[in-house]
Amino acid sequence: QNRRLEEAPGKLFELPEVLATAGSHTLNVMQKGGRVARQARMFISYSEVSIKNPDNSGRALPLTYVCCREQAEDGACWHLLTSEKVACAADARRIVSHYERRWLIEEYHKAWKSGGTCVESLRMQTRDNLERMVVIKAFIAVRVLGLRQGGISEETQNDSCEKILTPTEWKLLWVKLEGKPLPSQAPTLKWACLKLAKLGRWHDSKRTGRPGWVVMWDGWFRLQDMVEGYLVMKSLDQEI
Repeated sequence: QNRRLEEAPGKLFELPEVLATAGSHTLNVMQKGGRVARQARMFISYSEVSIKNPDNSGRALPLTYVCCREQAEDGACWHLLTSEKVACAADARRIVSHYERRWLIEEYHKAWKSGGTCVESLRMQTRDNLERMVVIKAFIAVRVLGLRQGGISEETQNDSCEKILTPTEWKLLWVKLEGKPLPSQAPTLKWACLKLAKLGRWHDSKRTGRPGWVVMWDGWFRLQDMVEGYLVMKSLDQEI
């Protein structure tokens, strides 16, 4: 929101034009909807500001303003207000890095609350049972989030899937979907992410290469059924 300031130029969104650049960094803009993935060069500036009350009553609120924007006319621009002190470019960059993590937090909530484990749809008879299920599903959401984010990120997609999956889990996934002998080494996180989504009936109809949370959760649920069945049969074989 374009807040009014006590300082010149008087409006928050006009402030970047009069501030000196304190540094820059490269931001990886992820693909979303019709937006293609790209790298953006972001320039950072900051200043102490005093935000006026909307009705001009009371004294102004002292805050620190941090701006992170592209120089292109229609480029990304973030106007951030914080109560933390910013004394140098490194402090400003730290504030920006906090804001950059909001996407990961939003994805976790999708994995946990709505599209993934669907914790919001739980209906329990007691508060204690509800709290237990909320905690259990929170841990499941962390694992599925780690698998999905690790599989679609260029920085981690070639890492071993054993960072998230147990040897039993990925081997059962391989036998189910590959139909050929097991490899000598664990496959990548990208492989595990895409195959788990395929197990959840994902067909990449939009050609994004990014499975959604519903198919990831369905795939995870089916994989855990496979693991449980395997362990039961293994225990029966030992008894026989």
